[in-house]
Amino acid sequence: MTDPVLAHSLQGSTAVELGAGTARWRADLDPDVGGAGDDPTPHQLLDSALAACTVLTMQLYARRKQYPLATAEVRIERDEGPEVYRMRRLVTVEGALDDRQRADLLRVANACPIHKALGKRFEIETTLA
Repeated sequence: MTDPVLAHSLQGSTAVELGAGTARWRADLDPDVGGAGDDPTPHQLLDSALAACTVLTMQLYARRKQYPLATAEVRIERDEGPEVYRMRRLVTVEGALDDRQRADLLRVANACPIHKALGKRFEIETTLA
């Protein structure tokens, strides 16, 4: 198992404080269901994990291959149906990249660890502490 992520309720708020190691961040409900709208929703955090992992993976690969990648941007759009949680990922890369390098970066985007994890079957065990 990896280092745990902790979520802690905040008194008088719908937001929660999250932490992993020394990092801290927050999440909240969507304003449509009572959240303040100041923090990302849990769905946005899930989507952002894929976006961040994709950019980081492409940056690391480009650096290793010495590709002239100036910037990378990933936009995630989601459509949650009753049977399928569909994510659409739009990748934008900038720099003096040739067609082969651009195609290689797109291939690597599909190999990021979060993409691989989201493609697996999940098992979630819940217990009271």
